[in-house]
Amino acid sequence: EDHMQPLMDRVNTEPTDAQKEAGNYTKGHIQVQGIDITIENPKDSERSGVDPNGEPWSVKMPNHYGYVKRTVGADAENVDVYIGPNPQSETVFVVDQQDADTGKFDEHKAMIGYSTLIEAERAYRAGFSDGRGGERLGAVTSMSVDGFKEWLKTAPQKPAAEAVQPDMLGGQDMTESQ
Repeated sequence: EDHMQPLMDRVNTEPTDAQKEAGNYTKGHIQVQGIDITIENPKDSERSGVDPNGEPWSVKMPNHYGYVKRTVGADAENVDVYIGPNPQSETVFVVDQQDADTGKFDEHKAMIGYSTLIEAERAYRAGFSDGRGGERLGAVTSMSVDGFKEWLKTAPQKPAAEAVQPDMLGGQDMTESQ
């Protein structure tokens, strides 16, 4: 985590709305286990925007946040990713995010660098300022790092819990985590 700090100091954490829309502001670029990631919001930076009702929102990011480069997710944008405190974790937890009001599948959030499902879910929930992270938390699929890389190639459009192939699963066995 600390070796990423010089990189994170270069990220523009206060882009204008126009820069956010165009995506043309200084971001961080890192590689975690061979996965190319762009960091938009370093840990402890403020992420902000305007919700569909025109209400501004802001949240202090619990971990680094960005996206996997050269991917297309269900929202027709790059697959979003949180980078946790243990980048060498063998497990990627993919959250099938759902709309907090309708419960319909929305997009994926990949949780890379988390040692446990609980740690990943805690960071995910902390990424929302409205306290509704738990309502957005759909199924979570645990994949091996290699399985995650394979899944990304499929241009993930539907919930990972439905689309994942058995050989992509890995890391922790969720059925025995009592």
